[in-house]
Amino acid sequence: MGGKPIPCGSALPMAGNWYLEHVKFYVSDLRDQNNNPLPFAVNNWQTEQSALISMEWNECVNASEQMGHHRLQLNPGLDLSAVEQLSFSLGLPYTTNHQDPLSQPSPLNLSSMFWTWQTGHKFMRLQLKSVSDSWAFHLGSTGCDSASKVRPPEQPCQSPNLFEVSLKRPKGQASTLVLHLDRLMAGITPARQNSCTFHPGETTSCDRLLENLGGAVFEWR
Repeated sequence: MGGKPIPCGSALPMAGNWYLEHVKFYVSDLRDQNNNPLPFAVNNWQTEQSALISMEWNECVNASEQMGHHRLQLNPGLDLSAVEQLSFSLGLPYTTNHQDPLSQPSPLNLSSMFWTWQTGHKFMRLQLKSVSDSWAFHLGSTGCDSASKVRPPEQPCQSPNLFEVSLKRPKGQASTLVLHLDRLMAGITPARQNSCTFHPGETTSCDRLLENLGGAVFEWR
């Protein structure tokens, strides 16, 4: 925040002594300036087309590198030196989003990142906590029409909430994807009543967060 990294387990530079509890988000359809796909290496946190970035409070407490995934790993042999622009989707495409999570490969089978077959996955799960309060932002598709919550929609949702990100390559050997938490939360005062999980009554905070996501929330360094 404020252009500086947040040390694991440290309080956020905002009033109220807030800490990060979860930061998780899906990245998919990684491409270069010519729209050529850049496939991910396949592991427990990535398929060829999608990856889950994940950090949890428990990682800081238990100091376990096995509890999260902080690095996008590309298919071995890919060279980014000629890549002038990096593009990706924040979230998962319609064809992937509403499949049965029990039959999907990791990390598309995590119950903590799934709502229902009707709405699909949580594209981003950001949660803060303090001693006396909490705040959450769960991003996903809305306006999804199907016979029931356990049935996938036959058409894309009215509001897919799938954000396209394009980043110019900076000078030097850029290799770090940065999420600017302060830019994402601009205009938001963290408190339970200001959460956005797309439930009734959360319109104001959700509208602001969706607007912020359309800005320069990500940076390639």
